[in-house]
Amino acid sequence: MLFRAKKFTNENGEMFFTGLKDGDIAETVLMPGDLARSKIISECFKQAHFVKGQRTYYTYTGVTENDTPISVVSSGMGPLAVSTVAEECVQIGCKNLIRVGTGAALLTDYEPGRIIIATGCVRGDGNSYEYVPAQFPAVANPYVVEALIRAAKEFGEDPIVGLYRAHDAYYRETSTAMIDTFDRMKPWVDAGVKMVENESATLFTVGHRLGLRCGSICVSHTSMIEGTDYYKGPNSKEAYPEAFEDGFMESRVLVCAKIAVRATEILKEMEEKGEIL
Repeated sequence: MLFRAKKFTNENGEMFFTGLKDGDIAETVLMPGDLARSKIISECFKQAHFVKGQRTYYTYTGVTENDTPISVVSSGMGPLAVSTVAEECVQIGCKNLIRVGTGAALLTDYEPGRIIIATGCVRGDGNSYEYVPAQFPAVANPYVVEALIRAAKEFGEDPIVGLYRAHDAYYRETSTAMIDTFDRMKPWVDAGVKMVENESATLFTVGHRLGLRCGSICVSHTSMIEGTDYYKGPNSKEAYPEAFEDGFMESRVLVCAKIAVRATEILKEMEEKGEIL
């Protein structure tokens, strides 16, 4: 059964947190955490225009190269912010919500900047439990996953595809801050999880309850596995100094954004062909 909260607007018809109203966004919304990335991502659109900036939620709307409507709304960091974007955007016409951002890889052979597309996410957050029981899986929409993979390959990328793990205590799972991070990560590494981040478990579970098609595409500087420390080791700053230069990660996030923009077109094409059930 789909879930809908009561539409919560002010006297101008604007949603309480994002400040958005009917007609402000497209059916597909890209969602970075960093509000500064909203403007950067909007530069991948044609006819992009600024819609609203309120709290951490900065919105631009435009069209893709083939004139498919598209928007970008920054969420801010963490599960609560993501569920807020999902809850408010679905009330004003959003159908597809795609996270574009960064995380930390859990791979021994990870090359910094490699793109990782989520098929699902281990629920280490707290927010998703307000929507579904503990046994409920956090699964990305298969059509969004397919569209992201196809788009990535069109851009000449070889994405890693698999599970993320989301959590909402950043400094408890950061190798430069906690000496036991590698031990904490080992069970997830052994289980084949590819990346740890903050938002996707909430995105997938809340999105499912709201009837949204959701997906995530992210990149990482480095890996959090023992022997792949941030500063030394096979995937570190020492091994890949260019990956730690100013602008490198933003350039890779921009590639993720371009892939997500193309995936938006692919989703529209799939709909028109009747390939989405």
